[in-house]
Amino acid sequence: MFADQYIREMAISSEEMLRLAKDMPYEVRELMEKAREGQLKVNMEHQGLNRIGRKHEQISNRITMAIILASITLGSSILVLAEVLPLWHDIPVIGLVGFLGATILGFWLLISILRSGRM
Repeated sequence: MFADQYIREMAISSEEMLRLAKDMPYEVRELMEKAREGQLKVNMEHQGLNRIGRKHEQISNRITMAIILASITLGSSILVLAEVLPLWHDIPVIGLVGFLGATILGFWLLISILRSGRM
């Protein structure tokens, strides 16, 4: 009984394989013609791309913030060494403001990194 069922299933599978082999050249030819005529369309769905995009944006923002902090710090250092007026205790006020701003932004960046849980 098992052998009869097995033979029937093999016959059905063989018919399907023959139909597939017979239709294959036509299907391939049709695909090739559509590709040649520029009518072949492929639909793709990305999975997980949004998460990668958000992570990329976060990394870019952090790098940008670090570059800005470094620029503010360097600029403030140059202003302090140039002794630009007005002075407060012989230190240029604009340089102190730059250092203070860089310090606040630096702590803000550090806190956001620590909050994300990934150091």
